[in-house]
Amino acid sequence: MKIFKRLLLLLFVVLAVVVYLNYPKLNIIAGYASKNMASCVYVAQRSAASVVANDNNVPLVKLAACEVVETEKAATASVYGLLSRKAVYREGLGSVLVNNEMNAGDFKLKPNRMQPMDTIPYPYGQAQPKDSIFEEVNYDQLDKAFATAFGNPDVQKTRTLLVLYKGHLLKEQYADGFDQTTPVLGWSMTKSVLATCFGILEAQGKLETAWPAPIPEWKEDERKNITLNHL
Repeated sequence: MKIFKRLLLLLFVVLAVVVYLNYPKLNIIAGYASKNMASCVYVAQRSAASVVANDNNVPLVKLAACEVVETEKAATASVYGLLSRKAVYREGLGSVLVNNEMNAGDFKLKPNRMQPMDTIPYPYGQAQPKDSIFEEVNYDQLDKAFATAFGNPDVQKTRTLLVLYKGHLLKEQYADGFDQTTPVLGWSMTKSVLATCFGILEAQGKLETAWPAPIPEWKEDERKNITLNHL
């Protein structure tokens, strides 16, 4: 009986240590799962079931149980009920994680964007792309490349594939539930585009990356030293 009690105590200690060491990871897992769910549902207009089955169905992240809160345009996620995170959708801005000090009502700003339509063929405008055949392009190889990209959807999870050549659209293909109008994650490409936009503004003399971040709440403490370049 003493041996059994000691083994039980040892098991409890080991379990406590494992939970203690891995608890910080739950914040990342639940945070990613809820943010991704909110973005896919409210920005890309996809179903929650599709996000669970595909986007969040990756190691560790799939441990999180997600719930969409339609009344708040939000999504929550938790791992075994131990830690919960919440992300809310902001019209025109996308989704963001919130904490106890922040709620959806805090976001008052709304972008005033205009995207004028034109008659220039895609990719330089919104009109239909030109239908052209190039002798130097091996279209059989192109078809094989597309077939390979979508050949193992459970592993590759390819969403969209599009090939442009000399300003012409050669071929495009989309996974089920996606089309030309579906917003998709840009991942690190987004950083490159944003950096380019900042570079253009700086070249035009409209900003300096050494300027302090324009966040009033940061001006009274050490965060006042955070610059646009840091962000």
